[in-house]
Amino acid sequence: MDASDFFNTVVKRNYQEFTASSDDYRSLWNAIVSMNTVAEHVALEQHQYNAQVSRQELGRTANQIRDNDLADLKFCAEALKHVRKIKDVKIFGQVQGSITVTSSHVLADNRDTWTIGSHDLADVAHRAFRTLSALPELSSDGMPPWRCSL
Repeated sequence: MDASDFFNTVVKRNYQEFTASSDDYRSLWNAIVSMNTVAEHVALEQHQYNAQVSRQELGRTANQIRDNDLADLKFCAEALKHVRKIKDVKIFGQVQGSITVTSSHVLADNRDTWTIGSHDLADVAHRAFRTLSALPELSSDGMPPWRCSL
């Protein structure tokens, strides 16, 4: 499944389920976590599914795709998946401590608790979906240029 197929088959459906029933925490969780994996799908595609590309290189490419527009998505998805997210606090380049944010306070039946740190999860989902929808690799109008035959 290429990046466009994944986005159109999995991510869009998860997001549509959430927007159709915006009080369903399960749908929100599914949308956020599936959207977060899109960067890796696109990164693999950009590397033409090369089996020799290193994990570090794929990670760098995925992070470039995320850039600043999808950083909140990654942060929230990781906190949801792993229950907490520990972020180092650096002062003048030196780690001076850490901040832990958690999803353990989220109550499925209380939308007011749907936050990770200062991030409103529904807002993160909506912003991320708009950003992802604009990625050229995710258009459903054809094959990526490197897969087209002449």
